Amino acid sequence: MKRFLFLLVAGMMSWTMVQATTPQSHDDGYVVTSKLRSHSKRSLKSKVKSTIDPGRVAVKTGNNIFSFHIIDAAEFINTQSGAFYKYYPPAQDYVPAEYISVAQFNKSVRKVKISSQLPTSWELGKRYVFKPIEPNEYVKSATVRAVRLKGDNITLVTKVDDNFKPTKYINITGKTIIEVAYNDEKLYWYNGEQIMPAENLEGKYGTLHIDDNGVPYSVTENGNSNVINRLSNVLGEIPMLDYFGWISDTEIVIDDLVLVRQ
Repeated sequence: MKRFLFLLVAGMMSWTMVQATTPQSHDDGYVVTSKLRSHSKRSLKSKVKSTIDPGRVAVKTGNNIFSFHIIDAAEFINTQSGAFYKYYPPAQDYVPAEYISVAQFNKSVRKVKISSQLPTSWELGKRYVFKPIEPNEYVKSATVRAVRLKGDNITLVTKVDDNFKPTKYINITGKTIIEVAYNDEKLYWYNGEQIMPAENLEGKYGTLHIDDNGVPYSVTENGNSNVINRLSNVLGEIPMLDYFGWISDTEIVIDDLVLVRQ
């Protein structure tokens, strides 16, 4: 996994009005089911500016705001009343609004609820294979499993000070962690956030690996691994996984994509 320094995109939040969210019991969202086009003006006769492909999902992140979860940029739809919704294409700074016909929007999406809770039909330790509902260049397939943490007093850092010294942590021994594997990466998800070895906060970079018994390891770039009992939310780096949840026991959301179980 490449290490990324955390970069705050100045000004982005001021124009998007998008707030980072942690899934609770469920999030509301829309799955795009057919190509959805935006226009330069509030008229279907105006120039087509962007096309949102099928298989993408926008999640509610504020009043009338539905965001496509992508790393390092903002993209969202404002569903305020009117004949057209405002759409803001992917950007790290202000871009002018484009416009999506509400009639076309309603024909091109399905409404869903995305849960953060592990489906009761899923078995701990079993690997489930998923593929995007539409062909996608970024994620060809993903393997997901739930594993229960095993170890001695495993803690999770949830907050740090300006020097990345832990100021808040919780005990997560025995808690269920979600492993998401795709693009030759294995990422781990707990309580709405990607997690990593806590030693990364000290500059001793390693990637997280949890074995079939639920024991966590930190693996260095040269392949050395050590059992660890201190984990952390991804703090000081840009997470590689921004969003994860279940639409059903056979349909999941990874960032802005919907995948179906094979």
